[in-house]
Amino acid sequence: MTGRAIRLRGYHLVVAAALAATLLNGGGALAATAGSRTDASAISLGEGQTGPRSAVRWRAVGPGWVLAEYWPGRYEWETKPLAATATLYLIDPAGGRYQLYRWPVTKNPPYLVDWSGDKARALVSTSDALEQVVLATGKISRFNLPGGAQVIGYTPPDGNELLAWRSVERRTQLALYGLNGQLLKVVIPDAATIAAVYSANGSVLAAGGSHGVVLISSHGVSRKLPVPGVRSTCAPSRWWTSRVILVSCAATAASRSRLWLVPADGARPTALTAQRGKHSPDPGDIDAWPVRGRLYLQALMPTGMFRIFRPATGGQVADITVPGTAGNNWIVAARGSRLLISAQQSPCADSSSSLLWFNPVTRHEQMLIRSPRRLAGVVGAAPYGQRTAPFVFGFGCG
Repeated sequence: MTGRAIRLRGYHLVVAAALAATLLNGGGALAATAGSRTDASAISLGEGQTGPRSAVRWRAVGPGWVLAEYWPGRYEWETKPLAATATLYLIDPAGGRYQLYRWPVTKNPPYLVDWSGDKARALVSTSDALEQVVLATGKISRFNLPGGAQVIGYTPPDGNELLAWRSVERRTQLALYGLNGQLLKVVIPDAATIAAVYSANGSVLAAGGSHGVVLISSHGVSRKLPVPGVRSTCAPSRWWTSRVILVSCAATAASRSRLWLVPADGARPTALTAQRGKHSPDPGDIDAWPVRGRLYLQALMPTGMFRIFRPATGGQVADITVPGTAGNNWIVAARGSRLLISAQQSPCADSSSSLLWFNPVTRHEQMLIRSPRRLAGVVGAAPYGQRTAPFVFGFGCG
């Protein structure tokens, strides 16, 4: 999960060897550079208003829409557990929320894993099964993946299969499964990491490998793309363009990670970010988003917290702060002039996760879901067309 953390029993597990690795599905650059104009006729709710599923104009759903799960509870391992109902919302570009589904009151909420490319279904993980929610009707189907396999997300372009990883005889494998859980095909029998990112049309899978990236075509043809000077495992973040992969690599196990643009045709990779020294406030870059000609970097701190930086002169970086937050901010997506951010809004002992659009130039915010203090809040979000496995929210102090 490149730049992604998974909530596991209340904590964040960061796969350090893979630089936090498993973003699924390419096409992020398209969403990052698309315009932010909204067709007013497609919006039936105002900012902060909530409506029913029946009010959704499904033909209007597109770029700028976000699927999000909200759970105002506290986990059972916390000092004062609190059970609550989890709600799945569809959020329009104006900030209106449509309630699509509600789960029973629980101390262990499900979490949103992914949104299918055909925009019809959501994939949700519970404590004992996977669930697929048909968004237009609320119909639920439940299934499990055999052998303890862990789902990554839907395959593009429409989400007709699932990509997952499993352990077999001490080997990590990437495999495809059907929507009822049956194993279809092992894609990579001995994977270096669980980092995997599909091209937008689903024809090529870029996976993390030793010294670079491995490409697997839909026909099973494998090709290695080495990154110069790298002596450790790389983790692809997403497809930067239809022909270039954004990859996070560390030169050695002791080096700070930096970002590379790796052409899928085998041309020489180029460094997108500078190599950070030991005195840099940026501990290493794991993702990046272009917004209106500026580049915004996602960094993972040694504490497990996330920070945002912008490249400055002389190879330095400038810290990007989001007003009203505790500084633990994860970039979920970018569109037009704004970043979609999961933000911790209070100190670690009193954490809660909110979801907002943020313009890093004007510093204007549009709050989509504000979480009350001491409640978990947003536990998953998937932007339309982002083609990445959704981030599972909630933060720890590390």
